[in-house]
Amino acid sequence: MKKYLSLVLGFYLLLNPNNSIAMDPGDPPKNSITISAGLSILSRQDLVYSPFVHRDLSTTNYGFNFQRNGKTFQYFNLGFSHNSSQLVDFEEIPMDGHHHGFHPHEFLFIHSVYGIGKPYKKTEKNISYLGTAVRMDMQASFYSFALSNMFGYFINQSLAIWHRKTHFLHEKHTLSHQLELPMISWMARPPYLAEDDGFIENISSHKSSLILLEFVKDGKLVSWNQLQRANFQLEYRFSISRKISLGMDYKLDIIRTTFPRALNSYQQNLNLTTTLKF
Repeated sequence: MKKYLSLVLGFYLLLNPNNSIAMDPGDPPKNSITISAGLSILSRQDLVYSPFVHRDLSTTNYGFNFQRNGKTFQYFNLGFSHNSSQLVDFEEIPMDGHHHGFHPHEFLFIHSVYGIGKPYKKTEKNISYLGTAVRMDMQASFYSFALSNMFGYFINQSLAIWHRKTHFLHEKHTLSHQLELPMISWMARPPYLAEDDGFIENISSHKSSLILLEFVKDGKLVSWNQLQRANFQLEYRFSISRKISLGMDYKLDIIRTTFPRALNSYQQNLNLTTTLKF
């Protein structure tokens, strides 16, 4: 009975705003979790596999973001999206008693980012941050050429710098923009001939984890002269309560490299977001 009364009293003291030990309503929460979903708009050309530019608009695009805004500004972001591109209408080719079809090319994007920085300029209307981040990308491509299918990849780990600025438009409205640029990266790309002897050897284990490890081992250390990369994001938040915000995100991911042949990729994400602050 005493334990029950103690629990009831504890909850009352925490929830009662007039109590001295309750959280100060003027002290904003330092942590937040944001869930997002929306559109992925892709334009991609990889000359290892195809001279064509593959474009697609997809609704398979999800994100998770954790932020902590204390003495330092920290964030951890996860993202997943899927796009498919078909340059011609679906058609079946009869050959040797079988029908072979032209299926869409598939593109999978997975990334994770951890960043940490500090504010260097603060006013009543905005605050600016500068920091570093570690980004990991795994992008898989599945090319279908009727009688032939090919697998492509872009695997990248980067140490980057970023700049962020948040504008306080109103008591309930904020707008943030952030730009991230890599300083140095470990980049793994397919060989010049797409599926040469080295590629066949890498996939000979038929085990996903070992294959991925072999791909990464075949990568190389690159800087801005061999990999031009930029990540830009724009975030709008509307606070409906002290602990919940709704909003919209726009993200742009640009990749350009000539190793071993040219890859040009432009991906835009437009997401609706829900944020829980605590």
